[in-house]
Amino acid sequence: MDKQLIEFDNAVEALGNSIFFDVPPKYITDVQQFREYFDHHTDAKLRQLGLRLIDECTAFGFMYRASVDYNKLYDKTLEIGHLRGEVTRRGLRSHGGAQA
Repeated sequence: MDKQLIEFDNAVEALGNSIFFDVPPKYITDVQQFREYFDHHTDAKLRQLGLRLIDECTAFGFMYRASVDYNKLYDKTLEIGHLRGEVTRRGLRSHGGAQA
C-alpha cells in the first residue's frame, strides 16, 4: 500500500475515534483532503471506493454534529468500517502488497 493510502486510512481512523471528542471539523477536512488523490487514481475500483468512503465520512461528521439518532450513526460507522476494509484490500491488491 502506498504512503497516501496509509495516511488516508489513518485520517479515517482518527475521524472514527473523534466521536469521543465531539467530531471536530478538522477530522472531516483531514479525510476530504484525499479526494484529489482518489480522483486521479488509475485503479477505477479503488477510486470509486475511496471517493465513496470520503463521502460517507463527511456524511457521518455532519450527522453527528446535527445530533442524528445514535442508531443511524452506528449504522453509518458500520458502513464506514466496511468501506475502509474494502479500500485497504483494494489498495494492497493494486500496489502488490497482498493477494486479496
